Amino acid sequence: MSISRRDFMKLVGISFSSLLLTNCTIPIGVSCYAPLIPTPTPNDPKSRLRRYWLSFGELAARTQEESSKGSTENTFGQELYSGHRAALDALVSTGELTAEMADLVQEAYGAALNHVWRSNALITCYEPMRVDYAPTSAQILVQQADALNQLAAKGSIDPQTLENARLAIEHDLAFYELTNEEVNALYEHLLTELDEQGKSLPDFSGVELEISPEAKAATQFIINLLLAR
Repeated sequence: MSISRRDFMKLVGISFSSLLLTNCTIPIGVSCYAPLIPTPTPNDPKSRLRRYWLSFGELAARTQEESSKGSTENTFGQELYSGHRAALDALVSTGELTAEMADLVQEAYGAALNHVWRSNALITCYEPMRVDYAPTSAQILVQQADALNQLAAKGSIDPQTLENARLAIEHDLAFYELTNEEVNALYEHLLTELDEQGKSLPDFSGVELEISPEAKAATQFIINLLLAR
């Protein structure tokens, strides 16, 4: 029995199937994590969600530490994933998010978590596929989360930087909206052009994807979340 990529994410939590990396130690700009002195923080669903999106650095550090001890578990990542889902469900219950938007945000967050874990765990690499945009897409989400958090910390927002972030996240979410069959069809089309027409494979940013209203709305939600709006 085959299941869609979205259903697989829901069943497993954090998927390992699409992360066929050419390098299992891709840097994400985080080499250490210094625990902060605990301070009282808001505990409403949106505040919790924002903290989850700002936990990639801690996940990277914990993964490196656990891997150095021989552990291949991703316990902290699974905790982040479950907590993020619970916070989203709370917003759905109050009508602040639709179920479809919440599912899309959750899938994107899960992919980003999985990428951070996979990039910092001392595990054997898979054989690379001829084309696989999943790692690049997840990496972009991690980078945009960091960039938007930096904008929020500065207190001033450069319009062009914000627009670039919006376009990048919209493109990522459009990719995550594709079913497993649609992803395979996309890859087959690109490989056919490569083999029969001699066209080179485009960078992920150059892949044309339809941006649905749900992807646009989910993108704006993530942006507002990371800018603490």
